[in-house]
Amino acid sequence: MGTRRVLVAGSVALIVAASAVATAQAEDSWTLGPDGYKALRLHQPEQAAERTGLLVDKQADAPCHLFHLRAAEGQTNVGSGVFVDPGRGVVMIGGTVKSHTPEGISIGSSLAEVRAAYPALATVPPMSWVYRARVEGRTDARYRFAFDDNNQVADFALESTRMGTCG
Repeated sequence: MGTRRVLVAGSVALIVAASAVATAQAEDSWTLGPDGYKALRLHQPEQAAERTGLLVDKQADAPCHLFHLRAAEGQTNVGSGVFVDPGRGVVMIGGTVKSHTPEGISIGSSLAEVRAAYPALATVPPMSWVYRARVEGRTDARYRFAFDDNNQVADFALESTRMGTCG
């Protein structure tokens, strides 16, 4: 009976430790989602987003304003960035080579890993290489994943379900 108690106690300790590691990974400073990235939030007004210090290179020559994340946040895919609808605020935050979703998905993750993390993953027609997934606990946001020819994530983003002028 003593051995069984030690094994049970050891198992509980391993489960608690594994849970703590998963939580720490999910909540580190490079996490994109479920609400935003660092001080940047979905639906945040443009001026408040600019005050975070995370945005550079504003391009406001179209109804949808495009920013890039500062270089320290990591390289993004070409054409990615932070999209702001003047009336709706931040509507999309692109991922970088340093960032990941709370489920650990990042640039380079395989399609199989993304499917395992997001079982309800669905394609975005007509683009067979672009998928979207529900953001846990939110009805107004989703993840978007674009895959390369090797079925690895080439780009990903947290986006609003209401993109306004940016959609």
